Amino acid sequence: MNHKIKLTIGTAALALISVVGLRDTGVFVQDHNTTLYSGKKLSFAIEEKANIVDSTDNGYIIQKGNAKVTVPKQKVLVTEGKPQHYVVKKNAILRRNGKVVRNLFVGETLDSVKHYKNGVAVNTADGLYGSVEYGYIEAVPGPYVTSAKVKQDLKLENANGVYNLKKDQPVKVVSYQGGLFIIVDDNGKDFQIDPNYLDFGEGGVQAAKREVVQQQAPQANNKPAAAPSTDAAAPKVDGAKAQRVINSAYNKLGTPYVWGGTSAKGYDCSGLVYAVYVNELGISLPRTSSAQSKVGTQVSRSNLQPGDLLFFNTVGSGVSHVGIYIGNDVFIHASSGSAKVRESKLSEKYYSTRFVNATRVL
Repeated sequence: MNHKIKLTIGTAALALISVVGLRDTGVFVQDHNTTLYSGKKLSFAIEEKANIVDSTDNGYIIQKGNAKVTVPKQKVLVTEGKPQHYVVKKNAILRRNGKVVRNLFVGETLDSVKHYKNGVAVNTADGLYGSVEYGYIEAVPGPYVTSAKVKQDLKLENANGVYNLKKDQPVKVVSYQGGLFIIVDDNGKDFQIDPNYLDFGEGGVQAAKREVVQQQAPQANNKPAAAPSTDAAAPKVDGAKAQRVINSAYNKLGTPYVWGGTSAKGYDCSGLVYAVYVNELGISLPRTSSAQSKVGTQVSRSNLQPGDLLFFNTVGSGVSHVGIYIGNDVFIHASSGSAKVRESKLSEKYYSTRFVNATRVL
C-alpha cells in the first residue's frame, strides 16, 4: 500500500528537522462549521487538511486562508507534529523549575510533553518530569502517533498480512482516510480500522461514525430488515449497466484484498461493490455490506440476474459479506480468505449455506 510508504517517510523527515517554528498538521474526522467575527461562514469538511498553529485547553487553533479559528480537539486527528520521542545523545541534566532532577544518560529515551524555543519538557521512563536542552538530545524518527484502544477482539487483514487485536489493546493511530483510521503494528505495517472499533478516551478524537459497522449485532433469523420492495415488483435489469458491472468486476480479478479499500490498490468486499456501482456507475449505495443489503429491490435466489448483489453471513452476526452476481451460478467478490478479488460459485456449500439475501440496484 503506497500511502504507508509516503506517510512513514514524510513523518520521519519531519521528526528530524528543527522543531522551532514547526506547525502541526492534521485531518478533520468530523465536519466543522463556524462563524467569524465578520459574519462570514467558515466550513471544514471531513478529511480536509488541518493547519494547526497552536493548541489551547479549548481546542486547536487552525488557520484557513487568513482566518484562524478554534476547533474542538475531538474533530481533528494530528498526523504530523513535533517529535514525540527523543534519545539522549550526550550526558545531560534534567531540570525542573531551575532545580536538578537527575542526570540523563546517553541512549536514554524520553517522551516529549511540550516544546520550547531552546528545549523540550519530557517524561522519563522512570516517571520523572523536567526539561532538557535540544543540544543534548535527538529526535526519534517515525510517524506521529495518537493512542487509542480497541473495543473488541478483531482480526484485520490486508496485503500487509494479518493483525490480530484483543479487546482494550492499545493501538497506534497515524492517519484517517476514506472514513477509516490507519493504524500501524509494531513492525510499522499499516492497517485500516472502522472508527466504531476505537476508543480514544474521554475528550479524545471522535470520528463521524459510519452508518453500520461491518460486523453488526445479530439480527433475528440472520436476515436484514425488510427492503422497500420484493420480487413481485423487481425491475428488469438494465442490460447495458449489467454488462459494465460484469466487465469492471472481471477487470478487478486478482486485485489484493485490502480491508476498507475502494481503489485499484485493493478492495474489501463492500469496497469492491462501492467502487463499481458508486464510483463507476454513479449508483447511490452505502459503504458497508450490511447497509448495502437493505438498498434496492429484494430478489429471490431463483430470480437472480447478472449485476445483482449477493449477501452472506460469514461471521455469525448478520450480513458481513457481499459479492457481485455474474450469472450461471458465478459471483465475483473480494475474499479475505484468498486475499484477493476472485470468482466463486453460489452453489458451493460454504456460500450456499451462508446466503442471506440478494438485491437489485441496476
